[in-house]
Amino acid sequence: MYNLSESIINEISAIACRYDVEKIVLFGSRAKGTNSKTSDIDLAVYGGNVAMFSLDIEEEVRTLLMFDVVDMNRVVSAELRSEIEKYGVVIYEKI
Repeated sequence: MYNLSESIINEISAIACRYDVEKIVLFGSRAKGTNSKTSDIDLAVYGGNVAMFSLDIEEEVRTLLMFDVVDMNRVVSAELRSEIEKYGVVIYEKI
């Protein structure tokens, strides 16, 4: 799914619940389908404790891939926000 294994998405979702994250959007090359096997995982995170979420995904998610986490609760450039809105794929949303 979106060039990420279901197990990685499930691990990310479990950590998101722990930190009251509202929504996570996968963006960048993995969302567009242009990634290589070693491309990082770009995540736009809305709401919750993004700092702790970011630390825990680096420590707990079983992958050798790097994460690039963008805190959407802070100021984000117009270009990046546009990229996320245009190409991003929601992989987690709080119910």
